[in-house]
Amino acid sequence: MTIGEKIRFFAENSIGSVAKLAELLGMKPPSLYVYLNNESIPGGDILRKLKDLGCDINWLLSDDDRPPPETIYEKRIKELEEEIRILRDRISQIALLTQEVEKAKKIKLKSTSTSTSS
Repeated sequence: MTIGEKIRFFAENSIGSVAKLAELLGMKPPSLYVYLNNESIPGGDILRKLKDLGCDINWLLSDDDRPPPETIYEKRIKELEEEIRILRDRISQIALLTQEVEKAKKIKLKSTSTSTSS
């Protein structure tokens, strides 16, 4: 992987998109494409900002083509956190429905006992 490919990988897997990375770096996407297309190597200021955003600079500048394991894990953690959020919402909905059913049962029992005692 080239440095540009690694920056793109970082943008898509850790930030969400190249456009969002450009915004966080304080630059317009065309300026970032200079690095993504390997027309230029990022200087110290860009490297510092990438590091501050969580990019592993040692990996970025290395010859290692494998993605850093923590990047893959971070993405999976985000996916799992979203799944947990959805499940919690569904559990809340089930709890509300259960409460409504219990209320309806009580009302039905009251009306049944009132009509049988009359």
